[in-house]
Amino acid sequence: MALAAGVVGLGNIGAGVARNLLVAGHDTIGFDIDAERTSLPGLRPAADAAQVAENSDLVVVAVPNLGAWRSTLAAIAAHGPRGLAVADLCTFPLEEKEQAHEELRRAGIALLDCPVSGARPQAEAGELAMLVSGDNDAFERVRAALEAFCRSVTHVGTFGTSSKIKYVINLIISIQNLASAEAFLLARKAGIDLRQMADAVMDSAAYSKVFEIRADKWISGDYSDPTAELAIQLKDKDIVRDFAAGVNAPTPLFDATMPYYIAAASQGREQEDAASILAVLEAMAGMPRD
Repeated sequence: MALAAGVVGLGNIGAGVARNLLVAGHDTIGFDIDAERTSLPGLRPAADAAQVAENSDLVVVAVPNLGAWRSTLAAIAAHGPRGLAVADLCTFPLEEKEQAHEELRRAGIALLDCPVSGARPQAEAGELAMLVSGDNDAFERVRAALEAFCRSVTHVGTFGTSSKIKYVINLIISIQNLASAEAFLLARKAGIDLRQMADAVMDSAAYSKVFEIRADKWISGDYSDPTAELAIQLKDKDIVRDFAAGVNAPTPLFDATMPYYIAAASQGREQEDAASILAVLEAMAGMPRD
């Protein structure tokens, strides 16, 4: 059944979400602080998040920072109708999410914790992998719409469980990203053809989705068209670090990656792809491409 769907945040993830909702036949309204992003064919532009909430059965939230997330959920709580379901795709601290969950519950709105795995290519292709936690009845009401932009949608239990799993996934991604960049540096230093090496890795036990998604960027050294910005990686790293500390879990490999992401940011690469961590290693090796 088609829903009135809304999307707040039309960036790397949200634009693909909106496009796939439209293709699936859902009447879709969208808002982004960059008004040009609302020009997707068929998308009804909204003036703000409040207007999205007022005109939706389901609101998908895909904003890049905590300030935008807080203001978005506050607007939804104030203006959304009772019975509205909100799919929160963002990765932020669990304490913040639990507080928002309670505030929206008091307003008769069901907040679903819906972190996704994937970047812009997966969002555009409708191949995100989503973990959902929260009210199961609300989830079932909007499940078909969520499946319009995901290859898998899995309900994992009570609210917040999905964020905890996503923190673990992000820990792995941070480590794999640095490990893959290190492999490309080694190949360059050894004079190996980078495309040949990448093809061999993707046909081996060393394959990872992170390697596949970012291989072309590591080969070219061009990080200007990000699938996931370094700034997002840095934001997520702090969340994962604090979560691990809160449960007293040692994370030696994850901790070892941090200086390299910070160094990439110091080079002014926050808006570049997280693959740009390779540029830090190349500078250390005395073979920068810039």
